Amino acid sequence: MRRNTPAPDPWSLWLTRYLKRLEATGHAAKTIASRKDLVGRFAAYAKEAGVRTPQAVGADLLRAYLLYRRETPNRRGRKDRPMTLNTHLLALRRFLEYLSREGVVAPSLVEAVEYVKAPRTLPRDIPTDLEVRRMLSTADTARGTGFRDRAILEVLYSTGMRRQELIDLTLDDIDLDQGYVRIERGKGAKGRVVPLGRVAADWVRRYLLSIRPELTRGRRDEGWLFLTKSGGKLDGETVRQVVAKASERAGLEKKLGPHALRRACATEMIRRDANPWHVKELLGHEDLRSLDAYVKLAILDLKAAHRRCHPRERGGEDVPPVAPVDPEPILS
Repeated sequence: MRRNTPAPDPWSLWLTRYLKRLEATGHAAKTIASRKDLVGRFAAYAKEAGVRTPQAVGADLLRAYLLYRRETPNRRGRKDRPMTLNTHLLALRRFLEYLSREGVVAPSLVEAVEYVKAPRTLPRDIPTDLEVRRMLSTADTARGTGFRDRAILEVLYSTGMRRQELIDLTLDDIDLDQGYVRIERGKGAKGRVVPLGRVAADWVRRYLLSIRPELTRGRRDEGWLFLTKSGGKLDGETVRQVVAKASERAGLEKKLGPHALRRACATEMIRRDANPWHVKELLGHEDLRSLDAYVKLAILDLKAAHRRCHPRERGGEDVPPVAPVDPEPILS
């Protein structure tokens, strides 16, 4: 007797298709895992509410889900912060955009997912240029991996690239003579070409000539630019440790990660009057609003300079007020 197999769950079916689409378009494994988790939470909520298919989702359900996410304590027993909520909502919007392109839901449904208003805060833990220089100088360049670490730090600070972007660099991605790096596997599968500074290029050149051949000796060379001491591809934890240990050796109050060098790159360029559009392109952002926090830091610098240099801010007594002059009588 032939058994009837149960029909696949529509939510699982469409979520699986969406994740495969992300994988096919080059999204990072970490991003795919995050989307699976966050969209899966919404799917579970929808099914609990009796909405069995994505086609049946309406704006009322989306508003109810936002309220539920805002009021429900997270795994640590606290309500999510606005930025965390917006990360969840972004994942949901991207999923609905995919469903809209597939004709499953109406395009207007995407706009029903409204972001939570988050307070605009200034970036924290951004090292100054002097602090970064101290970090760079602490690398033990007498050791092969120490020399590699100095090259890694120089590239991160020069280009402002993300940690994973650095990990994914190959020998073919870098042109030391022309002074640029091609980032093929940027965030959201978006590639870009960015300049590589003269100092960073010099450290990479010396690394390639004297250090990298030792790391690949007797091993298969897969073409990655930066390698582990055993000749393999770097991982995220190794890069994080490179930056954290450099900040610790430099005597900074808090251990920093690779993203701190990315922020430092953006902040120092804007402070030195770089065009924000150029900085946006360097960092691989889609929107100039992503740089708002760094522009605010530059404004704080301007305010400090104003207090320090403007004659009305440097003290001194006001001149006595001029006595008022009686108006001329109006002749009739």
